[in-house]
Amino acid sequence: MLEIFQPRGQIIVQTFEQFIASYPLIVFEKGQTVLLKDESPKGTYVIESGIIKTYTINESGEERIISIDTKGEDIPIGFTIGLIDRCQYFYKAYSRCTIRVIPRDDYLKHLEENPESLYRRHIRLTKILLTNLKRIEALEQSNTSEKVARTLLYMADTLGSTFPNKTIRKLSITQQEIANALGLTRETAGIVLKKLEVKQLLQHSRNTYVLYIEKIHKFIDKR
Repeated sequence: MLEIFQPRGQIIVQTFEQFIASYPLIVFEKGQTVLLKDESPKGTYVIESGIIKTYTINESGEERIISIDTKGEDIPIGFTIGLIDRCQYFYKAYSRCTIRVIPRDDYLKHLEENPESLYRRHIRLTKILLTNLKRIEALEQSNTSEKVARTLLYMADTLGSTFPNKTIRKLSITQQEIANALGLTRETAGIVLKKLEVKQLLQHSRNTYVLYIEKIHKFIDKR
């Protein structure tokens, strides 16, 4: 929490949430496009709630997930600090989302003047880096079962909800989305997921997967 000192000794306490609250709010329902590839954003898009899927489309017209973006993160990555001026990927609401659109200069000025907000952003970006390194490690695996298992852990970190027992995660996702994230056919992904279920690493019911995190880690470590 930040304490900003004003004239006559008055103290105004401002948080990052209070800063973004003064900017326009856009609501996206699940499945709606947020930004298109090559689009020039109107400003920095800060996710106030919900989940955004970053993806590309291959020559066959299939989606390939690049990353999952959640509350507090700003998209498109690199736009805020001027590394890019157009979106490199497509962005879609994975769940109902609220987005604050902040002029890039305003956002940078806030970060420069508020060390705590800058530090929080640094923490978020570090977590994104660590999570995406796990995803890269998953994609590099030659064994399909391990590739799927590691990808499930990545998705659990970004999309999963935790049961009272923190070693269990509930993941609402389709088999096709798991396949798309790995560049596999739906049939291949289905076969591997069934094998992991037989090993009691997960349970599946419709589009919901219950993941046993410790068991998945042990499965990976043994390979």
